[in-house]
Amino acid sequence: MMDETRLTFYVNPKGEISTLPADESMHLFEITANEAEIERLRSLFRDLHEHNKKEGKHLFSSRVHFNEEYAHIDRKEDNEIMFEIYRQIFILGTDKTKAEVEEMGVLPKLNELR
Repeated sequence: MMDETRLTFYVNPKGEISTLPADESMHLFEITANEAEIERLRSLFRDLHEHNKKEGKHLFSSRVHFNEEYAHIDRKEDNEIMFEIYRQIFILGTDKTKAEVEEMGVLPKLNELR
C-alpha cells in the first residue's frame, strides 16, 4: 500500500520541488502532497522540460519555426501541460497558494487556450 503521509513542499517557477523554502528571493508555491501526488507533479514538470528541449532542437528550422500551424500545435501542448501543473498546484496548495493562483487568473486563461 502506498504511503498516504502528506508532507509540505515548495514549488518554484523553474519546476524545482523541495521540502525546504530554500531561495527566499524566488516566489514559491507551498503545497501539501503525498508521494503519488508529488510524483505526478514532478512528472508534469519533466514533460514540460522535455517538450521545451525537443522544440529547442528545431531552432534553425524555418520550416518548423515559421509554420504557424506547427507553432499553434506547439503552444497548445505547452498550455495543456502548464494548465495541468497550475491545476495540481492549486489542488494541493495551502489556502495562501490557492489564493495566489486565483489572483494570478492563470487557470481560466490557460483553459481558454487549450
